Amino acid sequence: MIKTIPMIIGGIVQNNPNFRELTFENTTKVSTPVIDSDCVDNIIKNKVENNLSLNQIINFLYTVGQRWKSEEYARRRAYIRDLKNHLGYSNEMAKLEANWIAMLLCSKSALYDIVNHDLGSLHIIDEWIPQGDCYIKAFPKGKSIHLLAGNVPLSGITSILRAILTKNDCIIKTSAADPFTATALVSSFIDVHAEHPITRAMSVMYWSHNEDILLVKKIMDHADVVVAWGGDEAIKWAVKNSPHHIDILKFGPKKSLSIIDDPEDIAVAATGVAHDICFYDQQACFSTQNIYYIGNKINLFIDELEKKLNIYARILPKSFQSFDEKAAFTLTEKECLFSGYQVRKGEDQSWIIIQSPLNAFGNQPLSRSAYIHQASSIKDILPFIHKNITQTVSIAPWESSFKYRDELAKHGAERIVESGMNNIFRVGGAHDGKRPLQHLVKYVSQEKPFGHTTKDVAVEIEQTRYLEEDKFLVFVP
Repeated sequence: MIKTIPMIIGGIVQNNPNFRELTFENTTKVSTPVIDSDCVDNIIKNKVENNLSLNQIINFLYTVGQRWKSEEYARRRAYIRDLKNHLGYSNEMAKLEANWIAMLLCSKSALYDIVNHDLGSLHIIDEWIPQGDCYIKAFPKGKSIHLLAGNVPLSGITSILRAILTKNDCIIKTSAADPFTATALVSSFIDVHAEHPITRAMSVMYWSHNEDILLVKKIMDHADVVVAWGGDEAIKWAVKNSPHHIDILKFGPKKSLSIIDDPEDIAVAATGVAHDICFYDQQACFSTQNIYYIGNKINLFIDELEKKLNIYARILPKSFQSFDEKAAFTLTEKECLFSGYQVRKGEDQSWIIIQSPLNAFGNQPLSRSAYIHQASSIKDILPFIHKNITQTVSIAPWESSFKYRDELAKHGAERIVESGMNNIFRVGGAHDGKRPLQHLVKYVSQEKPFGHTTKDVAVEIEQTRYLEEDKFLVFVP
Protein backbone atom coordinates (compact mmCIF):
# COMPACT_ATOMS: atom_id res chain seq x y z
CA MET A 1 0.00 0.00 0.00
CA ILE A 2 1.38 3.40 -1.00
CA LYS A 3 1.67 5.98 1.77
CA THR A 4 -0.35 9.18 1.24
CA ILE A 5 1.11 12.56 2.16
CA PRO A 6 -1.75 14.94 3.02
CA MET A 7 -2.24 18.47 1.76
CA ILE A 8 -2.79 20.96 4.58
CA ILE A 9 -4.49 24.32 4.00
CA GLY A 10 -4.94 26.76 6.84
CA GLY A 11 -3.96 24.08 9.33
CA ILE A 12 -6.68 21.72 8.11
CA VAL A 13 -5.93 18.41 6.38
CA GLN A 14 -7.73 18.36 3.05
CA ASN A 15 -9.74 15.57 1.45
CA ASN A 16 -8.54 15.78 -2.12
CA PRO A 17 -10.04 13.58 -4.82
CA ASN A 18 -7.00 13.48 -7.11
CA PHE A 19 -3.48 12.24 -6.39
CA ARG A 20 -0.13 11.80 -8.08
CA GLU A 21 2.73 9.43 -7.23
CA LEU A 22 6.26 10.46 -6.31
CA THR A 23 9.02 7.87 -6.78
CA PHE A 24 12.22 8.06 -4.75
CA GLU A 25 15.77 6.96 -5.59
CA ASN A 26 15.23 3.63 -3.82
CA THR A 27 12.10 3.04 -5.99
CA THR A 28 9.63 3.42 -3.10
CA LYS A 29 6.61 5.63 -3.76
CA VAL A 30 4.22 7.98 -1.99
CA SER A 31 0.98 9.56 -3.08
CA THR A 32 0.42 13.33 -2.88
CA PRO A 33 -2.74 15.36 -3.62
CA VAL A 34 -3.01 17.37 -6.82
CA ILE A 35 -3.82 21.05 -6.46
CA ASP A 36 -7.17 22.08 -7.98
CA SER A 37 -8.99 25.40 -8.23
CA ASP A 38 -10.77 24.88 -4.90
CA CYS A 39 -7.40 24.40 -3.18
CA VAL A 40 -6.06 27.59 -4.74
CA ASP A 41 -9.14 29.57 -3.64
CA ASN A 42 -8.84 28.26 -0.08
CA ILE A 43 -5.11 29.04 0.08
CA ILE A 44 -5.64 32.58 -1.17
CA LYS A 45 -8.64 33.20 1.11
CA ASN A 46 -6.94 31.86 4.23
CA LYS A 47 -6.20 34.85 6.44
CA VAL A 48 -5.42 34.52 10.12
CA GLU A 49 -5.63 37.29 12.67
CA ASN A 50 -2.30 36.91 14.46
CA ASN A 51 -2.17 39.11 17.54
CA LEU A 52 0.29 36.88 19.33
CA SER A 53 3.22 38.37 21.19
CA LEU A 54 6.72 37.03 20.60
CA ASN A 55 6.50 35.31 23.98
CA GLN A 56 3.30 33.48 22.97
CA ILE A 57 4.84 32.44 19.65
CA ILE A 58 7.97 31.02 21.23
CA ASN A 59 6.02 29.28 23.99
CA PHE A 60 3.91 27.51 21.34
CA LEU A 61 7.02 26.41 19.44
CA TYR A 62 8.55 25.19 22.69
CA THR A 63 5.44 23.13 23.47
CA VAL A 64 5.63 21.52 20.02
CA GLY A 65 9.36 20.94 20.51
CA GLN A 66 8.73 19.04 23.73
CA ARG A 67 6.68 16.54 21.69
CA TRP A 68 9.57 16.11 19.25
CA LYS A 69 11.94 15.65 22.18
CA SER A 70 10.06 12.53 23.26
CA GLU A 71 11.23 9.40 21.48
CA GLU A 72 7.74 7.97 22.04
CA TYR A 73 5.99 10.75 20.08
CA ALA A 74 4.16 8.97 17.26
CA ARG A 75 4.74 11.82 14.78
CA ARG A 76 8.49 11.71 15.42
CA ARG A 77 8.59 7.95 15.04
CA ALA A 78 6.67 8.10 11.76
CA TYR A 79 8.99 10.86 10.48
CA ILE A 80 12.10 8.83 11.24
CA ARG A 81 10.53 5.81 9.54
CA ASP A 82 9.74 7.87 6.41
CA LEU A 83 13.29 9.23 6.16
CA LYS A 84 14.65 5.69 6.39
CA ASN A 85 12.15 3.94 4.15
CA HIS A 86 11.79 6.52 1.39
CA LEU A 87 14.83 8.84 1.50
CA GLY A 88 17.28 6.06 2.34
CA TYR A 89 18.59 7.68 5.52
CA SER A 90 20.45 5.50 7.97
CA ASN A 91 18.73 5.11 11.34
CA GLU A 92 21.36 7.37 12.90
CA MET A 93 20.87 10.14 10.31
CA ALA A 94 17.07 9.99 10.54
CA LYS A 95 17.13 10.09 14.33
CA LEU A 96 19.58 13.00 14.26
CA GLU A 97 17.25 14.93 11.96
CA ALA A 98 14.34 14.52 14.39
CA ASN A 99 16.61 15.48 17.30
CA TRP A 100 17.57 18.70 15.51
CA ILE A 101 13.90 19.58 14.97
CA ALA A 102 13.38 19.23 18.72
CA MET A 103 16.52 21.27 19.37
CA LEU A 104 15.43 24.17 17.12
CA LEU A 105 11.91 24.32 18.57
CA CYS A 106 12.94 23.99 22.22
CA SER A 107 15.80 26.52 22.16
CA LYS A 108 13.73 29.41 23.52
CA SER A 109 16.69 31.66 24.24
CA ALA A 110 18.08 31.16 20.76
CA LEU A 111 14.72 32.03 19.17
CA TYR A 112 14.57 35.27 21.17
CA ASP A 113 18.17 36.07 20.25
CA ILE A 114 17.58 35.45 16.54
CA VAL A 115 14.84 38.10 16.55
CA ASN A 116 16.94 40.47 18.62
CA HIS A 117 20.05 40.19 16.43
CA ASP A 118 18.30 40.17 13.05
CA LEU A 119 15.81 42.96 13.78
CA GLY A 120 17.82 44.87 16.37
CA SER A 121 15.11 44.61 19.04
CA LEU A 122 13.09 41.97 20.86
CA HIS A 123 10.08 44.28 21.03
CA ILE A 124 9.89 45.75 17.53
CA ILE A 125 7.47 43.11 16.21
CA ASP A 126 5.12 43.59 19.20
CA GLU A 127 5.06 47.33 19.76
CA TRP A 128 6.08 50.72 18.46
CA ILE A 129 9.49 51.59 19.83
CA PRO A 130 11.10 55.07 19.88
CA GLN A 131 13.99 55.36 17.46
CA GLY A 132 15.55 58.68 16.55
CA ASP A 133 12.71 61.13 15.84
CA CYS A 134 10.17 58.37 15.19
CA TYR A 135 8.30 55.45 16.59
CA ILE A 136 8.88 52.32 14.50
CA LYS A 137 7.38 48.86 14.34
CA ALA A 138 8.11 45.78 12.21
CA PHE A 139 4.99 44.27 10.63
CA PRO A 140 4.82 40.88 8.88
CA LYS A 141 5.02 40.95 5.10
CA GLY A 142 1.89 38.76 4.96
CA LYS A 143 1.85 35.57 2.90
CA SER A 144 5.31 34.01 2.78
CA ILE A 145 5.78 31.28 0.18
CA HIS A 146 8.56 28.77 0.94
CA LEU A 147 9.91 26.78 -2.01
CA LEU A 148 11.85 24.09 -0.16
CA ALA A 149 14.76 21.91 -1.26
CA GLY A 150 14.94 18.22 -0.48
CA ASN A 151 18.65 17.84 0.23
CA VAL A 152 18.71 19.48 3.68
CA PRO A 153 15.46 18.95 5.64
CA LEU A 154 16.49 21.36 8.41
CA SER A 155 16.69 24.24 5.93
CA GLY A 156 12.92 23.94 5.52
CA ILE A 157 12.40 23.98 9.28
CA THR A 158 14.59 27.08 9.54
CA SER A 159 12.69 28.82 6.75
CA ILE A 160 9.32 28.15 8.41
CA LEU A 161 10.51 29.19 11.88
CA ARG A 162 11.82 32.51 10.57
CA ALA A 163 8.41 33.24 9.04
CA ILE A 164 6.58 32.25 12.22
CA LEU A 165 8.81 34.44 14.41
CA THR A 166 7.92 37.41 12.20
CA LYS A 167 4.18 36.54 12.28
CA ASN A 168 3.85 35.72 8.58
CA ASP A 169 1.43 33.19 7.09
CA CYS A 170 3.24 30.26 5.47
CA ILE A 171 2.46 28.60 2.15
CA ILE A 172 4.99 25.77 1.99
CA LYS A 173 5.79 23.99 -1.25
CA THR A 174 7.68 20.79 -0.42
CA SER A 175 10.29 19.17 -2.62
CA ALA A 176 9.66 15.91 -4.45
CA ALA A 177 12.86 14.71 -2.75
CA ASP A 178 11.45 15.37 0.74
CA PRO A 179 7.67 15.77 1.06
CA PHE A 180 7.88 14.64 4.70
CA THR A 181 9.62 17.26 6.86
CA ALA A 182 7.36 20.30 6.49
CA THR A 183 4.26 18.11 6.59
CA ALA A 184 5.43 16.45 9.80
CA LEU A 185 6.20 19.81 11.42
CA VAL A 186 2.83 21.36 10.60
CA SER A 187 1.05 18.14 11.59
CA SER A 188 2.72 18.41 14.99
CA PHE A 189 1.31 21.95 15.28
CA ILE A 190 -2.14 20.43 14.68
CA ASP A 191 -1.42 17.76 17.30
CA VAL A 192 -0.69 20.45 19.91
CA HIS A 193 -3.45 22.97 19.06
CA ALA A 194 -5.44 22.69 15.84
CA GLU A 195 -7.05 26.13 16.26
CA HIS A 196 -3.92 28.01 17.29
CA PRO A 197 -3.25 31.06 15.08
CA ILE A 198 0.14 29.65 14.09
CA THR A 199 -1.40 26.32 13.07
CA ARG A 200 -4.15 28.05 11.08
CA ALA A 201 -1.54 30.15 9.27
CA MET A 202 0.15 27.03 7.83
CA SER A 203 -0.47 25.46 4.41
CA VAL A 204 1.67 22.63 3.01
CA MET A 205 1.50 21.06 -0.43
CA TYR A 206 3.51 19.78 -3.36
CA TRP A 207 3.47 20.86 -6.97
CA SER A 208 5.83 20.14 -9.82
CA HIS A 209 7.69 22.92 -11.63
CA ASN A 210 7.23 20.98 -14.85
CA GLU A 211 3.42 20.89 -14.83
CA ASP A 212 0.88 23.38 -16.08
CA ILE A 213 1.41 26.16 -13.59
CA LEU A 214 -1.71 28.25 -14.21
CA LEU A 215 -3.16 27.33 -10.80
CA VAL A 216 0.21 27.59 -9.04
CA LYS A 217 0.78 30.98 -10.63
CA LYS A 218 -2.37 32.25 -8.89
CA ILE A 219 -0.84 31.26 -5.56
CA MET A 220 2.49 32.86 -6.43
CA ASP A 221 0.71 36.07 -7.47
CA HIS A 222 -0.58 36.45 -3.90
CA ALA A 223 2.86 36.14 -2.29
CA ASP A 224 4.13 39.03 -0.22
CA VAL A 225 7.58 37.44 0.07
CA VAL A 226 9.15 34.28 -1.41
CA VAL A 227 11.89 32.20 0.21
CA ALA A 228 13.52 29.96 -2.42
CA TRP A 229 15.92 27.10 -1.65
CA GLY A 230 17.72 24.77 -4.04
CA GLY A 231 19.76 24.62 -7.22
CA ASP A 232 19.96 26.96 -10.18
CA GLU A 233 16.74 25.76 -11.82
CA ALA A 234 14.73 26.10 -8.61
CA ILE A 235 15.97 29.65 -8.04
CA LYS A 236 15.29 30.62 -11.68
CA TRP A 237 11.72 29.24 -11.37
CA ALA A 238 11.15 31.30 -8.23
CA VAL A 239 12.40 34.49 -9.88
CA LYS A 240 10.38 33.90 -13.05
CA ASN A 241 7.10 33.17 -11.27
CA SER A 242 7.16 35.62 -8.35
CA PRO A 243 5.53 39.06 -8.48
CA HIS A 244 8.11 41.64 -9.53
CA HIS A 245 7.46 43.97 -6.59
CA ILE A 246 8.22 41.52 -3.76
CA ASP A 247 11.41 40.35 -2.07
CA ILE A 248 12.77 36.93 -3.04
CA LEU A 249 15.20 35.45 -0.52
CA LYS A 250 17.46 33.11 -2.48
CA PHE A 251 19.41 30.35 -0.71
CA GLY A 252 21.68 28.28 -2.90
CA PRO A 253 23.47 26.77 -4.62
CA LYS A 254 26.82 27.36 -2.89
CA LYS A 255 30.09 25.49 -2.25
CA SER A 256 32.29 25.23 0.84
CA LEU A 257 35.84 24.23 1.76
CA SER A 258 38.19 23.63 4.67
CA ILE A 259 41.56 25.19 5.50
CA ILE A 260 43.92 23.28 7.80
CA ASP A 261 46.67 25.59 8.98
CA ASP A 262 49.55 23.46 10.31
CA PRO A 263 47.66 22.36 13.46
CA GLU A 264 49.42 21.11 16.58
CA ASP A 265 46.62 18.64 17.23
CA ILE A 266 46.15 16.85 13.91
CA ALA A 267 43.57 14.44 15.33
CA VAL A 268 41.24 17.26 16.39
CA ALA A 269 41.56 18.95 12.99
CA ALA A 270 40.86 15.68 11.19
CA THR A 271 37.78 15.00 13.35
CA GLY A 272 36.37 18.39 12.42
CA VAL A 273 36.98 17.93 8.70
CA ALA A 274 35.48 14.41 8.76
CA HIS A 275 32.31 15.83 10.29
CA ASP A 276 32.16 18.63 7.70
CA ILE A 277 32.45 16.06 4.90
CA CYS A 278 29.96 13.55 6.29
CA PHE A 279 27.05 15.67 7.54
CA TYR A 280 24.25 15.38 4.93
CA ASP A 281 26.66 13.37 2.73
CA GLN A 282 27.88 16.67 1.19
CA GLN A 283 24.40 17.56 -0.11
CA ALA A 284 24.38 20.87 1.79
CA CYS A 285 25.85 24.21 0.70
CA PHE A 286 28.03 24.21 3.82
CA SER A 287 29.55 20.76 3.12
CA THR A 288 33.31 20.63 2.62
CA GLN A 289 34.32 19.45 -0.85
CA ASN A 290 37.96 20.61 -0.93
CA ILE A 291 40.57 20.71 1.83
CA TYR A 292 43.62 22.96 1.68
CA TYR A 293 46.48 21.97 3.97
CA ILE A 294 49.18 24.48 4.97
CA GLY A 295 52.23 22.82 6.57
CA ASN A 296 54.52 19.84 6.06
CA LYS A 297 52.47 17.11 7.74
CA ILE A 298 49.82 16.53 5.10
CA ASN A 299 50.41 12.77 4.99
CA LEU A 300 49.98 12.48 8.76
CA PHE A 301 46.78 14.52 8.46
CA ILE A 302 45.43 12.25 5.71
CA ASP A 303 46.22 9.19 7.84
CA GLU A 304 44.25 10.71 10.69
CA LEU A 305 41.40 11.85 8.42
CA GLU A 306 41.08 8.27 7.13
CA LYS A 307 40.60 7.02 10.72
CA LYS A 308 37.98 9.67 11.46
CA LEU A 309 36.03 9.02 8.26
CA ASN A 310 35.88 5.35 9.22
CA ILE A 311 34.51 6.35 12.61
CA TYR A 312 31.84 8.47 10.90
CA ALA A 313 30.98 5.55 8.61
CA ARG A 314 30.01 3.74 11.82
CA ILE A 315 28.39 6.48 13.92
CA LEU A 316 26.64 8.32 11.05
CA PRO A 317 26.37 5.89 8.10
CA LYS A 318 25.75 7.17 4.59
CA SER A 319 22.27 7.29 3.14
CA PHE A 320 21.09 5.06 0.28
CA GLN A 321 23.14 5.43 -2.91
CA SER A 322 21.51 4.77 -6.27
CA PHE A 323 23.20 2.78 -9.03
CA ASP A 324 24.08 6.03 -10.85
CA GLU A 325 25.58 7.56 -7.71
CA LYS A 326 27.72 4.48 -7.11
CA ALA A 327 28.84 4.53 -10.74
CA ALA A 328 29.83 8.21 -10.49
CA PHE A 329 31.80 7.44 -7.34
CA THR A 330 33.70 4.61 -9.08
CA LEU A 331 34.29 6.68 -12.20
CA THR A 332 35.82 9.51 -10.15
CA GLU A 333 38.14 7.05 -8.40
CA LYS A 334 39.32 5.57 -11.73
CA GLU A 335 39.81 8.98 -13.35
CA CYS A 336 41.87 10.24 -10.43
CA LEU A 337 44.05 7.14 -10.37
CA PHE A 338 44.58 7.53 -14.12
CA SER A 339 45.63 11.16 -13.54
CA GLY A 340 48.26 10.02 -11.07
CA TYR A 341 46.56 11.37 -7.94
CA GLN A 342 46.80 9.53 -4.63
CA VAL A 343 43.47 7.99 -3.75
CA ARG A 344 42.24 6.43 -0.51
CA LYS A 345 38.75 5.07 0.00
CA GLY A 346 36.62 3.44 2.66
CA GLU A 347 34.87 0.09 2.52
CA ASP A 348 31.69 -0.08 0.44
CA GLN A 349 32.29 3.42 -0.97
CA SER A 350 31.77 4.93 2.47
CA TRP A 351 34.19 7.78 1.60
CA ILE A 352 37.05 8.74 -0.74
CA ILE A 353 39.99 11.16 -0.31
CA ILE A 354 41.88 12.33 -3.39
CA GLN A 355 45.21 14.13 -3.02
CA SER A 356 45.69 16.36 -6.05
CA PRO A 357 47.66 19.51 -6.97
CA LEU A 358 46.26 22.92 -6.02
CA ASN A 359 44.54 23.70 -9.29
CA ALA A 360 43.58 20.13 -10.20
CA PHE A 361 39.95 19.12 -9.71
CA GLY A 362 38.27 16.01 -11.02
CA ASN A 363 34.61 15.16 -10.95
CA GLN A 364 32.83 15.69 -7.65
CA PRO A 365 30.30 12.87 -7.04
CA LEU A 366 29.69 14.12 -3.45
CA SER A 367 28.69 11.22 -1.14
CA ARG A 368 31.67 11.88 1.16
CA SER A 369 34.31 12.50 -1.48
CA ALA A 370 36.90 15.23 -0.89
CA TYR A 371 39.96 16.56 -2.68
CA ILE A 372 42.91 17.58 -0.51
CA HIS A 373 45.55 20.02 -1.77
CA GLN A 374 48.94 21.07 -0.37
CA ALA A 375 49.22 24.87 -0.02
CA SER A 376 52.25 26.89 1.02
CA SER A 377 50.25 29.85 2.37
CA ILE A 378 46.81 31.46 2.36
CA LYS A 379 47.76 33.20 -0.92
CA ASP A 380 47.63 29.83 -2.66
CA ILE A 381 44.08 29.28 -1.45
CA LEU A 382 42.46 32.68 -2.08
CA PRO A 383 42.02 32.13 -5.87
CA PHE A 384 39.60 29.31 -4.99
CA ILE A 385 37.35 31.57 -2.90
CA HIS A 386 34.62 32.97 -5.16
CA LYS A 387 32.06 35.73 -4.63
CA ASN A 388 28.45 34.43 -4.58
CA ILE A 389 29.72 30.83 -4.77
CA THR A 390 31.81 30.16 -1.66
CA GLN A 391 29.59 29.94 1.39
CA THR A 392 31.38 28.35 4.34
CA VAL A 393 35.11 28.20 5.05
CA SER A 394 35.84 25.93 8.00
CA ILE A 395 39.26 26.39 9.59
CA ALA A 396 41.45 24.43 11.99
CA PRO A 397 42.83 25.52 14.33
CA TRP A 398 40.21 28.15 15.15
CA GLU A 399 42.90 30.72 16.04
CA SER A 400 43.98 30.84 12.38
CA SER A 401 40.58 32.23 11.37
CA PHE A 402 41.57 35.56 12.94
CA LYS A 403 44.62 35.74 10.64
CA TYR A 404 42.68 35.01 7.47
CA ARG A 405 39.13 36.30 7.96
CA ASP A 406 39.63 39.70 6.29
CA GLU A 407 41.20 38.25 3.13
CA LEU A 408 38.65 35.44 2.97
CA ALA A 409 35.78 37.92 3.28
CA LYS A 410 37.26 40.22 0.61
CA HIS A 411 37.43 37.31 -1.84
CA GLY A 412 33.81 36.26 -1.25
CA ALA A 413 33.56 33.87 1.72
CA GLU A 414 30.22 34.28 3.51
CA ARG A 415 30.81 32.23 6.68
CA ILE A 416 33.96 31.42 8.61
CA VAL A 417 33.63 28.63 11.17
CA GLU A 418 35.75 26.20 13.11
CA SER A 419 36.19 22.81 11.46
CA GLY A 420 33.46 20.49 12.65
CA MET A 421 30.92 23.31 13.06
CA ASN A 422 29.78 23.88 9.46
CA ASN A 423 26.19 22.70 10.08
CA ILE A 424 25.59 24.92 13.10
CA PHE A 425 24.57 28.44 12.12
CA ARG A 426 25.41 30.39 15.24
CA VAL A 427 22.88 32.90 16.57
CA GLY A 428 23.84 36.38 15.38
CA GLY A 429 25.46 35.14 12.18
CA ALA A 430 24.46 35.95 8.61
CA HIS A 431 23.04 33.42 6.13
CA ASP A 432 24.31 33.71 2.57
CA GLY A 433 25.28 37.33 3.30
CA LYS A 434 21.86 38.25 4.65
CA ARG A 435 19.99 38.73 7.90
CA PRO A 436 16.88 36.86 6.73
CA LEU A 437 14.31 38.16 9.23
CA GLN A 438 14.82 41.69 7.93
CA HIS A 439 13.39 40.55 4.57
CA LEU A 440 10.30 39.07 6.22
CA VAL A 441 9.06 42.29 7.81
CA LYS A 442 7.94 45.72 6.68
CA TYR A 443 9.12 48.58 8.87
CA VAL A 444 6.54 51.32 9.43
CA SER A 445 7.54 54.60 11.04
CA GLN A 446 5.36 57.10 12.91
CA GLU A 447 7.34 60.30 12.74
CA LYS A 448 7.29 63.16 15.29
CA PRO A 449 5.33 66.37 14.43
CA PHE A 450 6.74 69.76 13.46
CA GLY A 451 6.92 70.93 17.04
CA HIS A 452 9.43 68.25 17.94
CA THR A 453 12.88 69.81 17.94
CA THR A 454 15.88 67.66 17.06
CA LYS A 455 19.56 67.53 17.93
CA ASP A 456 20.39 69.57 14.84
CA VAL A 457 17.27 71.77 14.54
CA ALA A 458 16.50 73.60 17.75
CA VAL A 459 13.39 75.42 16.40
CA GLU A 460 9.97 74.18 15.40
CA ILE A 461 9.92 73.10 11.74
CA GLU A 462 7.58 75.77 10.37
CA GLN A 463 8.47 75.20 6.74
CA THR A 464 5.83 77.49 5.21
CA ARG A 465 6.80 80.41 7.43
CA TYR A 466 10.49 80.04 6.77
CA LEU A 467 9.89 79.75 3.00
CA GLU A 468 7.81 82.93 3.07
CA GLU A 469 10.51 84.69 5.02
CA ASP A 470 13.34 83.10 3.03
CA LYS A 471 14.95 81.89 6.22
CA PHE A 472 15.56 78.25 5.38
CA LEU A 473 19.15 78.57 6.59
CA VAL A 474 17.72 78.76 10.11
CA PHE A 475 17.34 74.96 9.84
CA VAL A 476 20.95 74.38 8.82
CA PRO A 477 23.12 73.41 11.80
